[in-house]
Amino acid sequence: MTKPVGFDQKVLLHHLDYTAKQTRKLSKKDMYAVLDGYLREDITGEKSRKNVITMLMKIWYNVPNSITNIRDEVLIDFNDFSKEERLFAHWCMTIIAYPFFEEVVYEFGRLFQLQDTVSSMSIGKRMKDSYGDRRRVEVATSAVISSLKAWEIIVPSKNRAYIQNDKVSISTPLLQILLFETILSVLDSESLYVSTITNHALFFPFQFDLNLHELRERRDYFTFHFQGVENLVVERV
Repeated sequence: MTKPVGFDQKVLLHHLDYTAKQTRKLSKKDMYAVLDGYLREDITGEKSRKNVITMLMKIWYNVPNSITNIRDEVLIDFNDFSKEERLFAHWCMTIIAYPFFEEVVYEFGRLFQLQDTVSSMSIGKRMKDSYGDRRRVEVATSAVISSLKAWEIIVPSKNRAYIQNDKVSISTPLLQILLFETILSVLDSESLYVSTITNHALFFPFQFDLNLHELRERRDYFTFHFQGVENLVVERV
């Protein structure tokens, strides 16, 4: 069976910011109309605009029931976040919404752990191996890479290769809860070593200064315990 792709347009951060800010205010019907009006200046083609609206809604509005609580908490504080914190929130929500996006960024992260530059050719080959040698896969891979460049996650280098930008530090406890929710959801797991999460290739653009005292207080989401002397485990309640 052919795996669905879905992520077929470049997504800009200010589009994501706007979508997140409107999500708490509007009904689904109103969201589509408001987004259509907002995107007209940037995306003139009706079909392309409709595709981007579908993507934005899937990222922030039409989310799985398992993450609605943390999504809603993040949206309450969204206006108070820094630019970098908003980027991280978008990163997590996009990973959850689009497995294709998740696979591309995982491959970037895996390769950046091994080398300083990553070529678009190596990413494209990996995605074709996973999703099939289809034009749609090429378009989607290009859309993800274009989005990562626009978000300043990766920086063009020589020979159609990329280097990673400086890592962004995330210390806000609420966003660290979103981090745990994201990786447990993506890996379909109930528990993981904390070190596995914070060093996971999916989060290669970020580094984490965990506030374990505050995180332990959020017993509505997780519990923490040690396995052995040094291995801290986070487990869903």
